[in-house]
Amino acid sequence: MLALLVIFGPAQHFLLDPDLQSAKFLEVFGGSPPPRMNEAPWLVIVGIVAIATLWGGLYVGLSRSWTDAWWRRGLRFGGIAWLLMVPWFEFYLPWNVMREPALLVVLEMVCWAGVLACVGLAIAGVERLLRPRPASPPGTRSATDAAPS
Repeated sequence: MLALLVIFGPAQHFLLDPDLQSAKFLEVFGGSPPPRMNEAPWLVIVGIVAIATLWGGLYVGLSRSWTDAWWRRGLRFGGIAWLLMVPWFEFYLPWNVMREPALLVVLEMVCWAGVLACVGLAIAGVERLLRPRPASPPGTRSATDAAPS
């Protein structure tokens, strides 16, 4: 949630500018009926937690075969999530349905890359903290304890 605010927040200056944005796109957020999140902001938090739980489970399943550092696994997962979600979503809804200008679509895609990199790192970091580490022989360090990982 924080990554959404920090990364998309500054972009709103451009994304909501009536001189740059399509009227159809602006009407979706400012017209009637308003988006559900305007009436019940808690829905966004519940949705983010539900999706994060699903993505965390997917990450655990996928990352078992990845042997590199936790942060590389997180960035890899963020990249996979971006490839599976962002191009289709941005093409279909903002660009196609709401007729958002292409440069603003590109700006959103870049913002999503930052957000999903943060999501991947957060998921990988939590998984790294919660995963039981294999026991090392006395006097040695395990590969998962080696710095920097």
